[in-house]
Amino acid sequence: MTTGTMIGIGIGVPLAAASVPVIIHLINLTRYRKVDWAAMEFLLAAYKKTRKRLQMESLIMLLLRVCAIVLLALAFFPFAAEQVKAWFSEGLGLGRVAFSANAPLHLVVVLDNSASMAYTQEGQTSFERAKKYGLGVVDGLTQGRDRVSIVRLSDIYVPRGIGGSAISEEEQAKSRRRRVGQSANLDIETARRQLAETTVAAVDTNMLVALREAYRLMDVTPATDAAALVVVSDFAGSGWQELMKNGAQTGEFRDVMVKINERMAKTGGAPVFYDAGFDEAQNLAITSLSCDDRVIGDGMETRINVEVANFSRGGEIKNISLVYRVDGREAKPAGGKVQLAAGQRNGDIQIVLKPEDLKLINEREKKTGASRHIEVEIVEPDGLKSDNRRNLVINVVPDVPILVVNGVADKNPRLDETIYLETALAISDNRTESGARREEVRITPNRVVSIQPSQLTAQEGFLDYRLVILANVASLPESTVTKLEEFVAAGFGLVIFDGDRVDHQRYNRDLYKDGKGLLPCRLKSPEGSTDVTAKLYKLVPADESHPVLSIFMRDVQSRALITDPEVMRNWRGVDLPQGAELDPLRPARVILGINRGATPQPFMVDRGYGRGRVVYISSTASERWNELWSSGNGLPLFLYHETVNYLTNSEARYANLGIGESFRRVLRVRDIAPVYQIKDPAGAVSDIPATSEDGLPVIEFAGTAAPGVYTLIASERGENGQLTQKWQERFSVNGEARESDLVKVSGEERDEEGKSRDVGALLKDTLGEVPFNFQKAGGEREGKGLLADDSGSGLWLWLAALAAFFFLAETVWSLVISKPEQ
Repeated sequence: MTTGTMIGIGIGVPLAAASVPVIIHLINLTRYRKVDWAAMEFLLAAYKKTRKRLQMESLIMLLLRVCAIVLLALAFFPFAAEQVKAWFSEGLGLGRVAFSANAPLHLVVVLDNSASMAYTQEGQTSFERAKKYGLGVVDGLTQGRDRVSIVRLSDIYVPRGIGGSAISEEEQAKSRRRRVGQSANLDIETARRQLAETTVAAVDTNMLVALREAYRLMDVTPATDAAALVVVSDFAGSGWQELMKNGAQTGEFRDVMVKINERMAKTGGAPVFYDAGFDEAQNLAITSLSCDDRVIGDGMETRINVEVANFSRGGEIKNISLVYRVDGREAKPAGGKVQLAAGQRNGDIQIVLKPEDLKLINEREKKTGASRHIEVEIVEPDGLKSDNRRNLVINVVPDVPILVVNGVADKNPRLDETIYLETALAISDNRTESGARREEVRITPNRVVSIQPSQLTAQEGFLDYRLVILANVASLPESTVTKLEEFVAAGFGLVIFDGDRVDHQRYNRDLYKDGKGLLPCRLKSPEGSTDVTAKLYKLVPADESHPVLSIFMRDVQSRALITDPEVMRNWRGVDLPQGAELDPLRPARVILGINRGATPQPFMVDRGYGRGRVVYISSTASERWNELWSSGNGLPLFLYHETVNYLTNSEARYANLGIGESFRRVLRVRDIAPVYQIKDPAGAVSDIPATSEDGLPVIEFAGTAAPGVYTLIASERGENGQLTQKWQERFSVNGEARESDLVKVSGEERDEEGKSRDVGALLKDTLGEVPFNFQKAGGEREGKGLLADDSGSGLWLWLAALAAFFFLAETVWSLVISKPEQ
């Protein structure tokens, strides 16, 4: 039934009901036959004296009956009362335009198809309930007159850029509008088809942005057309809590709802919020999976860190059993059972992978490396299956080639610029694997190659390495600078150690380039002392969230490795980029400072360049300017290892992605192949062309909308045209962990039983006087009209009460006040 028909019935029925007492009254006036009777003459004379009073009493009784009947009819059709109110306001010149039943309606449906909507209970998912309601609303519209726009949360979601980089607000807005525009202003049949074909996507809930897009669509609707909004969601706290009262986005939520209501007020009605979720949802989830080591070498062991959570508001303690698989092999238990109370997380679960779990098997793998797929799964089933399993891909490499350019070679280890550094980067360990023998286990995957500055011009390029370290190198040829820029821009790393041989003016000219070059900061003169007896200074963390410092920030003892030793004697002063030199997309981050004076002097500075990164260290790699190696209590060993891991994990950076995040792979000479293909988690294979970026061959793939493990396959074509695999590499895509939190949005207030107030009450607390209509799956108000105001929720009770009052007044009037004299 259309909205116009419903309004027609709602107005016609009360009018028809009002006519009944009038018709009966008129019939009663005409059913008597006039007869002259002498005995009545006296009564007629008396009647003439009281006729006006009796007529007034009869009219009052008629009005009481009419009002009672009309109010009773309106109690069954409260939306008609709202329409009468609109007409009345217009008649008084209050400025509200009455809605015409024949005016076109533009319905905007905000549909939550985020990952949490896949939760199953009572044999159906939240999303099935949502689609059923949405289709029912669309079915109530008129084909050929009304139109529908669908705003899915999957259309709102904008993934991170390549390698997790940030995307500007302007680019995000363009992406959203392009995708939302594909489902805007649809006819009824097309809207039904698109709603029916919509599936749950592994994205998170960004309802505020979705509502802004909805308002944008409503705002461009012609003023003579009606506009309506329906928001369908499970109202999980992970996506709604910040919008509710006292939340971080409460003000913005209220503002956009005010704008939506102002647009709807032109033609009547209020927005509808429909709760398709389940009140008592409980969910166990694996929320995080990470590896201790960023780069794994053949023969190394590593630890996998697992975090699990129990998302429920109450109930019993859950016992969770975990298993893991490596490359789909036999499942192994990941420790014992984990007990989790409601709302609790446990991030202390570790899985140790031995060298034999990760080792490179055949000659091809030992030459090119291989990826290992680690899958961790919760054994106990629950209503949301997608987060009971999480994937991690580890790239195991034969080695990590590092080029070290030694600016000062010397037979004296204390004076040689890189001998300590080279030894530390290539360190391994002898570990007892059994009582009978000792076996060498690699700690680092690094393979260090050392050259002199004079050999740089002979280097055709640096793409055979993963990292280049310049240690106290006086200056660089122009051709070398160009090759280094190409190398770092391709996604690799560069470390620059300062020292007494460095020509800082040439570095500023050739490497800083007024903030456009490789160097993260402008170099000045040394600010310490060359006297070996001079005062030593401590280091201090400047950016505790930086990945290089993560192992030092775990506890007080680890932090003391940085802050306790007095090791710095001399260093170069620097100026960080300012003004025109500052690039907001690649800011310089000071990782460590030298604790001298009120403001620490920069010791380690990091900045991005293209796809890669550059770390500048304002002192020497040797002990010419410091005593890090002799008095640092092992600090340089850990610090430089973490720095190298940070800069050589460019491939690991793309091995584990979020939903929608693009995969990217720079192809080295040995990786070149005529055919590249991607196999997705469902097994579908698609050809991927290699593109060129700054002269480098690159593979990019953006089709990561589904969670799971993808495989990049490079193949060579034989003489008969048959493809032969040259190498392959895998990468994983995981959904947003916060979508696992299915607990309903809640407020601080509780009822007498200690339960949180329902979503409708929370919306009322948040929006205040802003009108809206709230409906719940299976609730008594499900199916209420689109253009009804929330104030109608209790209107029928008031109308029924008034009808009863008028019936009572009519009875009292007829029996007492206007009782005929005997």
